[in-house]
Amino acid sequence: MSNTPKPDFKLCIIIPCYNHGREISGYLPIVAAHGIPIIVIDDGSAEEEAQQIEAACRATGATYLRCDRNKGKWQAVKVGTTYAKEAGFTHMLQCDADGQHDASVIPAFAQTAKEHPQAIICGTPIYGDDIPKARLKGRCISNFFAKWETAGACTIDTMCGFRLYPIAALAKTLAAKSITNGMPGDIETLVHLFWCGYEIIAKGVRVIYPEGARSNFHMLRDNLRISWAHTKLCTAALLCPWRLFKTRKVTYIDDSPTG
Repeated sequence: MSNTPKPDFKLCIIIPCYNHGREISGYLPIVAAHGIPIIVIDDGSAEEEAQQIEAACRATGATYLRCDRNKGKWQAVKVGTTYAKEAGFTHMLQCDADGQHDASVIPAFAQTAKEHPQAIICGTPIYGDDIPKARLKGRCISNFFAKWETAGACTIDTMCGFRLYPIAALAKTLAAKSITNGMPGDIETLVHLFWCGYEIIAKGVRVIYPEGARSNFHMLRDNLRISWAHTKLCTAALLCPWRLFKTRKVTYIDDSPTG
């Protein structure tokens, strides 16, 4: 057994945000209640929205970073990853700003990451009846292709924006691979992590779609981008099939709250 000490576990929460001032104002206090440092990256929101986002950060003690213009969710995640790494954090939980993810599971995700510090902890959506049917169908199609791209290893939702990453692993992947700045970045990052052989652990997280909620997902534009992302990933899998032998099966930990 190695006597090398494990690095300290230092977790932060990364929230990319674009024009979700109202939503994050309600969601941020719930997340902040867990006492974990929060970094909000404003991806070039409109001025009024940006003021709401910054005010919510001040009220909860979250760090506020603002990009000069909108470049896409994953460009914001990249900015947050760099900041977190330079600040000395070892792990980051990325969640969306629209408040759809149940923040009560944050302690359970953190505990799993402490026990498996080299693993990526992926949220597996637990949907209610409020999920738009078109959105659900689109995710099923995307998940089908991701499963094909990983030789059957990826059996989880590839678009869930609730994941806990070891920062070193994520930063290495972002530096080495061309990850799309927009919505497809969730898919591309996860598939590349599979190809690199990282341990993937799945845990349930409730996802809600409240009436009147705003979404930055544009059905035509983003579905076309997702289709193009899968085209590139499928082609890469065919041209470099040996990388599929590195993929590891997902471990499921079912400790999500019921009721």
